[in-house]
Amino acid sequence: MKRIIKLIRAALIFVIWTVLFAFLSNQLIFLVWNFDFMSAHSWNILSTFWSQGGVIKTTSDVLLLMALFLLPFVWLTGFIFALRKNYLKLLTAPFRIFCCRKPAEPERIVIKNIKSSQQMIEEIKNEINSVKPEKSKKAGNIRSKIKQTLAQKPKK
Repeated sequence: MKRIIKLIRAALIFVIWTVLFAFLSNQLIFLVWNFDFMSAHSWNILSTFWSQGGVIKTTSDVLLLMALFLLPFVWLTGFIFALRKNYLKLLTAPFRIFCCRKPAEPERIVIKNIKSSQQMIEEIKNEINSVKPEKSKKAGNIRSKIKQTLAQKPKK
């Protein structure tokens, strides 16, 4: 079943690519060189020119013949490229974009507190002072009493 589906897909791509390529390349060559490679009349003119000893001497003539020679190779390259494309993904892309679109969240902006160096120094000093242990009042009272008693005692 898969082979039949692949064969139908390849045949459909072949037909569409061939028609599209023939139309676009014919229009381009006709626009540039006024040569319709789908017309028997243009090929008869080219054959008559060659049979009567015509010489290809201008750059335009060389480019026309090179373009006509390269057409099958360009067609084949385009056909291989067209076979490799995933058309289901290509056709559903607009629906996926429309259906799965999430509202954009605003970007988070962080504003830092910008302080002067003097303010930062003061904050550091306050933090250091808050960490230092406080002297107990009892210890200070005991020391002062000891000093008083030592001062009052006579020296020997």
